[in-house]
Amino acid sequence: MAKMEKTKAFFKKLLKDKVAISYIIAVVLFIIGQIVIPGFSSFHHIMTVIQTSFFLGMLCLGQTIVVISGKEGIDLSVGPMLTVGVIASSAIIMGKDSNFFITLVAVLVLGFILGLVNGAGVSYLGIAPLIMTLAWGIVLEGALLFITNGFPPGKASPLLELLGGGSFSLNIGNFEMNVPWVVVIWIFIIIIVLLVFKKTIIGQILYGIGTNDRAANLLGINTKKIRMFAYGFSGMFSAFSGMLLLGYVTNPNLNLGQNYGLPSVAAIVIGGISLAGGVGSYIGAVAGSIILTTLTSLLVTFRFGESGRQIVYGVVLLLLLIMYARQPKKV
Repeated sequence: MAKMEKTKAFFKKLLKDKVAISYIIAVVLFIIGQIVIPGFSSFHHIMTVIQTSFFLGMLCLGQTIVVISGKEGIDLSVGPMLTVGVIASSAIIMGKDSNFFITLVAVLVLGFILGLVNGAGVSYLGIAPLIMTLAWGIVLEGALLFITNGFPPGKASPLLELLGGGSFSLNIGNFEMNVPWVVVIWIFIIIIVLLVFKKTIIGQILYGIGTNDRAANLLGINTKKIRMFAYGFSGMFSAFSGMLLLGYVTNPNLNLGQNYGLPSVAAIVIGGISLAGGVGSYIGAVAGSIILTTLTSLLVTFRFGESGRQIVYGVVLLLLLIMYARQPKKV
């Protein structure tokens, strides 16, 4: 009897854990794919899905930082910022490995500075985050079109292609596994981010201003400055994602960031991050990005046409967001 009660308590707790549910949904999607199409849940395909999820996952990292900082924070410029990373990387690296590190530094700095513009508008000019980031994203897209005249210069270098789209072999017994380099990079970033969020004063301050902005101000914390930096880091991670995406696709394109903005918001909500701020973890956003990428892969595998994929993707996304965004009623 006691064992049954413990089991019930465990499942009750599990159903309240949005992060755990997110990973369960991801597993269920792979199982459905495997049932319908054998090989969908093979190690190779799982790694491919996670590799593709990385680019959305980096945008979700920036989105997570902004949303957790509170004040209805949201960054709709992450898609155009990703494109900035793609175009800037291509123009600087010009297919040469010798330019890799200067390209990395330039892209990170450029992304951070452009992100700070969002932060300054939101924090110091009082512009609503939705309006500020949407408008700034449109400005960036127009600027890129003007600067490149529609034909971005350059291409990825062999090293960038290896990091963005390549993999390495790992032998365990007689089983050979090909692990994409971006998966390794992502794991490293996830560990660092979780440590910063949970173990450092920076993480405590970020969650603090998101939970109670007024109390943080009374404690002497410059909430406006920190929130501005949050948008800066969002821009930086988005541009970094664009740099590695260039390695994945090899040639620059002005349309690469178009379908990333709203999914990055949806992914963090699916991962249990509250849009009200101060609640959630990046590990949940990781699950959300994998879910959305797996769903897209399923629809492609089922040979849905573009219109069918759009409809099914939208409906499933809407159902997930309704399920996750519901807040318990206060008595």
